[in-house]
Amino acid sequence: MKQLIFILCIVVCFSSCKKIISIDTENAPPQIVIEAKINDRLIDQQIRITKTVGYTDASIYPTVSGATVSVSDSRGNNYVFRETAAGVYTNRMRGVYGVTYTMNVVAEGKTYTASSKMPNLVRMDSIGIISNTFFGNERKTTAAYLADPANETNFYRFTLNRNGINSNRIYVSNDRLTNGNKLRIQLYFNAEDDEDEDLLSGDKVAVEMEGIDSNVFDYWYALSSQSGRGPNQGTTPANPTSNISNDALGYFSVNTYQKITATVK
Repeated sequence: MKQLIFILCIVVCFSSCKKIISIDTENAPPQIVIEAKINDRLIDQQIRITKTVGYTDASIYPTVSGATVSVSDSRGNNYVFRETAAGVYTNRMRGVYGVTYTMNVVAEGKTYTASSKMPNLVRMDSIGIISNTFFGNERKTTAAYLADPANETNFYRFTLNRNGINSNRIYVSNDRLTNGNKLRIQLYFNAEDDEDEDLLSGDKVAVEMEGIDSNVFDYWYALSSQSGRGPNQGTTPANPTSNISNDALGYFSVNTYQKITATVK
């Protein structure tokens, strides 16, 4: 019995001790970040190239100038993107449904490539404001309405804007469980100030919808899993899988684009 009491005392003593662990946050070498989009409108399409910064540095990302940037398509066309601002490369063109595009970037002595196929257009029929009741409190949210085609696999990304401010949430969806159905996709506005999330009468909202390919969906879905889910609801932070080669960060997306606006009543 004495030995048992002695052992218990030792266990209690050790369990009450606290050890301070110092985490080494040594900065990793900078990496290239490429954010490239081509949609189905005739506009100046943009490819932005920047570099990452250290964990302890200010969030001011250096631009990468002097790169050689081009995009070719499966029909044999080649589009040269010229630098129109620091780290911003543009070409006036329009993406075509069903065509595969390949991006080629040569920056700081390294070559980066990526491919993306533009999906067929799925029209966003309309947007609306719906009311939900949570614990007796009414909350208005925006919803996008569309009819998902039954003969193909589709992936969607949405952006919600209220009074000129984009929501912090990342909205992505696929038709794995809703193929061929009429969809109502609710988009809950999320601001930096948690008290400013509800829609109010007179608010002007805009919804942008992109039809994206599976690789780009995987990128945005991984990013959404790490953000906007509240305490203890996200995954371990990590860089989402990019469709760009040579360990570059970012994405190359060739997508459809639509935008609808409305006023909250």
